[in-house]
Amino acid sequence: MDHIKNSPNLQNTAPPRWEGVAPAIALDFDHPNMIGDFTPWEIDFRQLDPGRLSTRIKVRSGHSVSALNIAMNQRVHQRGVSPSGWITFGIPSQGAVERWQTKDVTDSAFLSFGDSDGFDGVSTAGFTGNVVSFETRRLEKLAETCGFHLDGDKPDARKLSSKEGLASLMQLERRVSHLLTCTDARWSQETEGTLMLDALNILTDNEAHFDKSQVDTRRRVLGRAIDLMFVNLEEPKSIEEICKESGASWRTLDRAFKEQFGQGPKSYYLRLRLNRVREDLLAGHSEGTITDAANRHGFWHMGQFARDYRMFFGELPSQTKSE
Repeated sequence: MDHIKNSPNLQNTAPPRWEGVAPAIALDFDHPNMIGDFTPWEIDFRQLDPGRLSTRIKVRSGHSVSALNIAMNQRVHQRGVSPSGWITFGIPSQGAVERWQTKDVTDSAFLSFGDSDGFDGVSTAGFTGNVVSFETRRLEKLAETCGFHLDGDKPDARKLSSKEGLASLMQLERRVSHLLTCTDARWSQETEGTLMLDALNILTDNEAHFDKSQVDTRRRVLGRAIDLMFVNLEEPKSIEEICKESGASWRTLDRAFKEQFGQGPKSYYLRLRLNRVREDLLAGHSEGTITDAANRHGFWHMGQFARDYRMFFGELPSQTKSE
């Protein structure tokens, strides 16, 4: 769900900024149809079994992406229409959805709500799931630039066919959950691009979209991409820029990096920058502050930088600098 509206919890809140997107908002409803009073969604949910129905949502919105978690304690027939201009997908907890668009739902399903389309499903008692919405034009632009060929998306339950697709589904769910549950989770333009990339990998998870590039092609684009990363440390390149300037689709680039290094281009780029910061700290080039060394290599959110640094090197930047 995209933007919550008319909520007393959100009044007088400044518009979200890349580095200052508001934390998740939690709301409780006696009936899920009350969600329609706060969002652009048209909701018509119908309780199927006896007992008191309660609904809880957590939502957090940025510029082109919105994340939501919804939980209901009773079995429900879910009907409604998704907001126009936003394409939405759901990742239900295992066994939480029985049917979607009149079809049985398998585990590890990726549910599409479409863009201004009607959806219809049946969820089990104790249903929980994450929902992520993308501004349609922004997602389509990223797909075009990075070489993902979308055929349009209507409400449906996708069954993933590869390990890569399942891995992207798990990554997307983890990232959405992190943004909704961790109070210090950073929301940025890069965050939105990463969520979109996960979704595009899922949406094109079929034989027709698997990478078929030649070895020489992957070798060339790998070299171009690494050169781009090396000369753009202070202001890291975006997904679109890396694809466009290296002349490769994201699938080709991702395959090239994983063949060579066992990790994707985004992970390689992060580690390159972390290594450069560590070199500066060990050599005493930062002359004073760790922040200067971090900023010089494109790290502007110091809390996230410290976590990434410690996870990779096993120590805090301050410990490196004191050596």
